Amino acid sequence: MDNAAFHKRQDIQDLLAQHGHQILWLPPYSPDLNPIEKMWAWVKAKRKKWLVNSIDKLFSRFFNECMGN
Repeated sequence: MDNAAFHKRQDIQDLLAQHGHQILWLPPYSPDLNPIEKMWAWVKAKRKKWLVNSIDKLFSRFFNECMGN
């Protein structure tokens, strides 16, 4: 589980244990386990490389890159 406060409530932990579940906690920040982090890294790298001066141009470049144009 992630480290959301409501996951750490004792009643939630008791409920899971009563049903035979073992809690495996994720590290507080685990970008390697979260694929969107890799996508954002790609987006940031492209944004720096392209040096566009408007959001419209940026979205257009992303669209073309993702669609293979």
